[in-house]
Amino acid sequence: MAITLRSSDLEVVVTPERGADIVQVVDLRTGTPVLAVSPTGRQSSTMSVADSMAQWLHAYPGGWQLLAPNAGPERTHDGVRQGFHGEAGLARWSVLTADEGSCELETFLASAPLRLHRVVTVEGTALVVTDTVENLSRDPVSTRLVQHPAFGAPFLDADSYVLVPAGALITDAEAPGSLAGADLVDAPATLLAEGPVPGSIALPGPGARESLFAAFSDVGSAPHATFCSPNSGFAMRLEWDGAVFPHAWFWIEANAGSGWPWFRRLYAIAVEPANVLPGDGETAGRQRGGDGVRLEPGEHITTTTRLSRQPLPDAR
Repeated sequence: MAITLRSSDLEVVVTPERGADIVQVVDLRTGTPVLAVSPTGRQSSTMSVADSMAQWLHAYPGGWQLLAPNAGPERTHDGVRQGFHGEAGLARWSVLTADEGSCELETFLASAPLRLHRVVTVEGTALVVTDTVENLSRDPVSTRLVQHPAFGAPFLDADSYVLVPAGALITDAEAPGSLAGADLVDAPATLLAEGPVPGSIALPGPGARESLFAAFSDVGSAPHATFCSPNSGFAMRLEWDGAVFPHAWFWIEANAGSGWPWFRRLYAIAVEPANVLPGDGETAGRQRGGDGVRLEPGEHITTTTRLSRQPLPDAR
């Protein structure tokens, strides 16, 4: 059963039964939902699931997931096959506490000896998510970690743009999409169309049939991404811990994907704090993939990610 949290400015919906996902954030001043909604939804399905990617995607709701202990294609790690985007986003989480403004949840993974603990709090214009990952093993364990929030319509449209103060954009080596070439590393403004504010990136609107898969790197010690919607009249800023997440995956799916699972029905744009670059191998001296963060026996890490409503920046 979903948990609904409210402040004076935001309404937040969390689903413990699958992933402790934040499936929607609604700006109450305008009634605007800001997160993407997937056409595959959260409905029950009679679909025969052939592999872990199909399992993860066939009921993907959009919104915001935590990816652990894997992110990206399935892989064998520590003697077990870890599925596409990991177990955390599929797991059932226990609700420890819940009230109008916050909830506390936890789950224990089977594909890695990890306890995941999540506190979701909404107050005023800010949503704060605090995640703790604890190694329950007597051996060291490494895990990939990615925060997976995706934004969509009606908040974003063809006049929207994003500001990400990052030194480099690294496009995917195999499937970069239509907006950039493969396996490139350069300043974001060099590789992508600039938006109306200096340093911003223009975003395609619904129906544009454009796509991108890349990652930001060199994000600094206080990284953030600000999604700006002039037609909605506000921006949403995502802030994260650069010590835990030194990169951010950047993907755009503007009704480009024909065939399963989207059939050109998904409009979603995401900047996702990550502790690994997507893919495998190396590009311009930057290592893709890898095992992520190493936790010693009994060790834990705690990280806070913040999403807040902001005024639009001044245009030129």
